[in-house]
Amino acid sequence: MAGITKLIGIYDADGGIIGEIKYFAGKIFSNNHCSLCDITHGKSKDKWATCEKRLPITIDFIHLNERNEAIKNYTEGATPCVIGKTATGYITVVTKNEMEECNSDVEKFEELINSKLMNQ
Repeated sequence: MAGITKLIGIYDADGGIIGEIKYFAGKIFSNNHCSLCDITHGKSKDKWATCEKRLPITIDFIHLNERNEAIKNYTEGATPCVIGKTATGYITVVTKNEMEECNSDVEKFEELINSKLMNQ
């Protein structure tokens, strides 16, 4: 995707101790989960660290309560997702549905990001 200077992965959870507790309670009692959390923090955490190093663009991660106003407005109701920062704003690189289709598979997620970056 031309003009992307940085990727931003946005978790569908708040950061911090309270956010972690709420996330795990939701996961256990309500079967809620964040597919981005599953990829980067799940069973394949080491595998993700390796894949992340291979990405052609830096990716940063933020939680819902860490978004600035512009990112919040752009991603409200669409998390988890990966967006790209450009000179003119943000563009969606990986949607919530696409991320869910990766089924926590780190390699599928890496391939999806690379495919999106190459095809735009």
